[in-house]
Amino acid sequence: MSLILGILFTAVAAVAGTILCPSPSSSPNRNRIPGLALALVALVALNGRPAVAGDLLQGSATVIDGSTLAIAGVPVKLFGIVTPASDATCWDANEAPYTCGRQVTAELTAHIGTERLICERSGQTDDRSGTAVCRMGDEDLGNWMIARGYAMPTADAPGLYKQAGDHAWGQRAGLWAGVFDDPKTWRHAAR
Repeated sequence: MSLILGILFTAVAAVAGTILCPSPSSSPNRNRIPGLALALVALVALNGRPAVAGDLLQGSATVIDGSTLAIAGVPVKLFGIVTPASDATCWDANEAPYTCGRQVTAELTAHIGTERLICERSGQTDDRSGTAVCRMGDEDLGNWMIARGYAMPTADAPGLYKQAGDHAWGQRAGLWAGVFDDPKTWRHAAR
């Protein structure tokens, strides 16, 4: 997608350069305008580069699953959490089965609503999609998911996530109110 956008922006920059840089005979100040055209091309080139750690994504989110969002069309996995696969089945406190993966996705979707997010990319996951710490205002969504019992912290999660997970377990919040498979199997099932 970013390659297509890069090509599109390059084409727009070329048209802008043609408009802004008239032929030498019609413009005595022609030497100032090419710098603007070059700046536009550089901006387009930078915009088309792959996202790296530290990049910020901002905007409305589309929830793909309990741990994956798309911000401005760019998919990111919430850093430090693992959630049930979309089609995973769990059992509630009465041992009745339910599609916990869909419930977790619905809870995250409802929580975010139409709010704008700021996501700071933190690296690549095994499947080459980016990971990010996403915030809605001051709230860390990964921590929110764990504190509500909708996600489990990964081994590399910050200590705050692990504390939130312990608290959710103690409160029997979310998934902890019933029975579910080991989170490691969720990660393998999602691949």
